[in-house]
Amino acid sequence: MSFVAFQFLCMQKIWSEKKSSYKCIMLYPRWFDVTWGFPPHWLWNCYEETSDENIEVAKLMSVCWLNVRGQFKMSELSSGVVYEIAYIVKLTKEGFGWEFPVTLKLKVPEGREQKRQYSLLEKPIGEWIELIGGSFQAKEGETREVSFDIIEHGGHWKSGLILKGIIIRPKH
Repeated sequence: MSFVAFQFLCMQKIWSEKKSSYKCIMLYPRWFDVTWGFPPHWLWNCYEETSDENIEVAKLMSVCWLNVRGQFKMSELSSGVVYEIAYIVKLTKEGFGWEFPVTLKLKVPEGREQKRQYSLLEKPIGEWIELIGGSFQAKEGETREVSFDIIEHGGHWKSGLILKGIIIRPKH
């Protein structure tokens, strides 16, 4: 891949739903703070989406401390709408170390935090899946940030998780 092509990779995509005209956001892995987010712990690969966009995914090669976090401004969303956040991930057949569940955290500006746990051992291999991280209501005039995390600090090595991104969309 040439350096020029790398410069045009997406970090985020914002659009409006056709039926409701509510805003949606897709945040790609380069938007996140990934602990140990460099080779040999993580690989960053490009692939072409069905929309002909080049996106970059992050593939976990080997870490004992999974910690991926990010944030976005609530002001980028449609006020008054209840949103949900979903992590889009895939497990590879060579993956290991998922005996303990991953924890998803969502913290909204007023300080309320939601946590959900998912056992990845129960998820299909080789398919994109969504892990719902929680929901919140976008408030008019709110300029602070919503933060999110996916963590697993069990102290054992794990591998084989591909992170495509996080989607923030109206909850239906």
